Amino acid sequence: MEYTLKQRGRASMSFLVDLGVHSQRLEQQADAFAARHGLTAGLPEDPEGLQARLAPAMQESAAFRLLRMVREWQLDSHGPLAVAAFEEIRADIEPALQALQQGPTQIRYNPQMPVPAYWHGQEFHRTAGGWDGHDYMGFVHGELIHRRMVDEAREGVILKQRAAAARLVPLAAPRRILDMGCGSGQHTEGLAVAFPEAEIWGCDISARQLEEAQRRANAHGLRWQLVQAAAEDTGLPAAHFDYVTSYAMFHECPVEAQRAVLAEAHRLLEPGGYVVMTDIKAYHAQPPYERWKADFWNQVHGGDPFWRAYASTDQAALARSAGFAEARWFGVGEQQYPWVLIARKDSSAARAS
Repeated sequence: MEYTLKQRGRASMSFLVDLGVHSQRLEQQADAFAARHGLTAGLPEDPEGLQARLAPAMQESAAFRLLRMVREWQLDSHGPLAVAAFEEIRADIEPALQALQQGPTQIRYNPQMPVPAYWHGQEFHRTAGGWDGHDYMGFVHGELIHRRMVDEAREGVILKQRAAAARLVPLAAPRRILDMGCGSGQHTEGLAVAFPEAEIWGCDISARQLEEAQRRANAHGLRWQLVQAAAEDTGLPAAHFDYVTSYAMFHECPVEAQRAVLAEAHRLLEPGGYVVMTDIKAYHAQPPYERWKADFWNQVHGGDPFWRAYASTDQAALARSAGFAEARWFGVGEQQYPWVLIARKDSSAARAS
């Protein structure tokens, strides 16, 4: 959908993008300080030990203190600034947004759905109000924050990663695909592009994010089945899918919810079907200093309370405990990012009723 930001909103969002790009030099200076002072070697392995060792020591770096201040301001400001930018153009684009909720893709709402305790009231990524914090939060987060700010600052890599992840499944032509925690539909669209003949489903707790996924699908004339449901209790038919997937959902769930989601994926898959869960880099694959940075900026200060739990948990073992016959958890490409869990349901497993 075409739209034009007003001057104030465009300037505010551009400033945040530029600030993020230029703050990378502060991070490089902080890294150089750590290397000069012997803070990158002889480190403990566990996240708590790393925090106790490095967080106080890095406070001696002026570059680190400034970087921390900048990132705190970005985290506190990006949501309100994006909402303000939307409100400036709301009257201009709301009719088009509403029109895109009419079309082949519709949402099965469930307003009485029990909301998991880990989700209720949580402002993931420090997004003001959380995923349902505004009546157009799907557009605010999925379009203004994720595409216009985060993806632009990272030169389009985020959306490219989602498109590439869609093709990781060891199936040539999946017939029915479920995108768990589909949010605003970025990964779902990658699935639809990769497998245009497949029947595409998506589920999410957030009604507002599902509405943005609906608009994304209807803008392209796509027919998706969108359901308001938690991934660990979808209410969908057993053995209905041959491919169940998610992108960047597991790091927003505690381990017990991750296990429940995998058990639900196992139930939903037909025998021989695959689950593919793509997410952040495992801690064991990162040198201790890099692990500390990931933990500090995301778990400690980034509004991701389960980041550490995901990155420290053997997802392949978790999948096997949920009933999968085969499971691998590994990094993709030379940078080993993103990390992906690929697990297969036993071909001889009896279909659940």
